Amino acid sequence: MVDGETRERETFIYYKTAGLVRLRRKTMRKMTLSKSILRRAFVLLALLSAISTARGSRPETTTKIDVPGAVVTVASGINGDGAIVGWYCLQSCNPARFHGFMLKDDVWTYIDVPNSSDHPAIGTQPRYISPQGVVIGAYLTLEDGATLANPRFRGFAWFEGTFTYFDAPDWIYDNPSYPHSIIPRAINANGDLVGCIHDKDQGDSMHAFLLSGGAFTKDPAGMTMNNGVNAEGEIVGLDNSSTTAYHINKFGIVERFSFPDADATNAWDINSKGEIVGQAFTNGGTVSHAFLRSRALEYRFIDPTGALSSTAFGISSNGNVVGQYRDSFSNCSVNACVHGFLLQRGDD
Repeated sequence: MVDGETRERETFIYYKTAGLVRLRRKTMRKMTLSKSILRRAFVLLALLSAISTARGSRPETTTKIDVPGAVVTVASGINGDGAIVGWYCLQSCNPARFHGFMLKDDVWTYIDVPNSSDHPAIGTQPRYISPQGVVIGAYLTLEDGATLANPRFRGFAWFEGTFTYFDAPDWIYDNPSYPHSIIPRAINANGDLVGCIHDKDQGDSMHAFLLSGGAFTKDPAGMTMNNGVNAEGEIVGLDNSSTTAYHINKFGIVERFSFPDADATNAWDINSKGEIVGQAFTNGGTVSHAFLRSRALEYRFIDPTGALSSTAFGISSNGNVVGQYRDSFSNCSVNACVHGFLLQRGDD
């Protein structure tokens, strides 16, 4: 339906030339239809904007995570389904008291590598969980003359109650004749796995590694650890020889970065959006803060309320973060003083 002004204009042109009226009527109808489409588009955009604003303004919530009865709980990884993994101690922690857990939909599942002659495990530390639900981590062992003060680490994967074990080949270590360790740290949707290996020490002989397509690759520089890998192949990690963290993009270009004004920075995970979490040290390196870096390179602390020190270890595809924080400097012998945390900030 056209308005009165349009109707009068069409009647006037009709008496001048019948050919032009048809053209003008088509034009006017086209214009009327375009305005209608535009109005609908504006309404749709307004609705989308309102939804986006509502999501953006959704308050973030931080939840404490304590394994029942534990004095230390560390939340180390989270996937897009909200499954959280980590480790805990029921008494003051030493390697023989580490136990693993998975928390999903308020249900606790406990993950402990069984002690056997083939895999003499004394403790278990799950580190990460893939989108498919595969848990990876390390178990601690006293093999090769190791001690409680200096245990060895072996790799494991766990899926629905079944364990698989793995190590790096001897040739990848600096000193193949030395007893060695591997600490798997993260796994992405493609099954690429990152972490670190070391043999004679946890300094120069510690190297970041990538296991992809069955092939191991190590960083020739010592004192490095790959901590996170996303589905696009971007990797983040730490370098103990430096005060900076690193980010390796999918083309292999390395970016060194630091939290503004921090004394040192470690990166622990990266999600598919390119968001990075980790820890930044302040006060002369004596205080650790959990941080989040956005894709736009905006930094902020995400310490839980009451934290004396904290670290963000994992970030899911929808942006939720897990980590640990300390709220007391006691020895945690009776009361819990190290807790896991979940920062919910994603759409799900």
